[in-house]
Amino acid sequence: MPGTEELASCFVGLVFVPTAVLAGSPRRYSCRIGSRFLVGIVLFSYGSRLYDDWHQSRLLRRATALLQEGKLSKAAQTAQELVARHPDSLPALRVLAEAAEKQNLEEAVKWREQIARLLPTDLESQLNLASAALRFGKLDVARQALNRVPSSDRDKAAFHVVAGWLARAEGNLAEQEEQFAAAVKKEPTNDLYQFNLAALQIHSRDPEKARRRMILSSDSARWLLTELARCGHC
Repeated sequence: MPGTEELASCFVGLVFVPTAVLAGSPRRYSCRIGSRFLVGIVLFSYGSRLYDDWHQSRLLRRATALLQEGKLSKAAQTAQELVARHPDSLPALRVLAEAAEKQNLEEAVKWREQIARLLPTDLESQLNLASAALRFGKLDVARQALNRVPSSDRDKAAFHVVAGWLARAEGNLAEQEEQFAAAVKKEPTNDLYQFNLAALQIHSRDPEKARRRMILSSDSARWLLTELARCGHC
């Protein structure tokens, strides 16, 4: 390991320098010994950091590979080992959050909270937290996450969608429709946003709005909406 031999030689110098020589010029040799000792400490510390960085990268690669292979429990276990050493490791926290979400585990909210804490002004991190919180009925957590989104990001389609689902959870269907409509206005070619809005309008018994929405939608989305409308009126 880099630095080990240098540190060892430093200690050898400390132990085996003859007493008679030291007596002849104590200041020169004590300075020499001290400098060797200091260099040895620096090299040893540097080598330790190199090993720690290598070990961290190795654990992260393994956790990511396990997640991609669908071995969710093992991926989470490996990522937790990394978080135990580096609590603020964003890549490891993301692995833990994704693994928990794929297993429908409520602890996903905890991991998303930690990510959002580290990235307080990041839109995606706050929306991911809000979405996870909504999934498990934690409306206060979702509301707080949306409140942390910077005002400059609150007119983006993704924000309106999550805000719409929060409104739905709160029982405010009018607000949900308003937020979904805002998302469609920002991204009119997004089929999912079109579908969400039209489906809401169908269930709210506003067929005229839903009909106009189907005209604007793509063929696949239009077919789904037609089937939904047919079943809704069965």
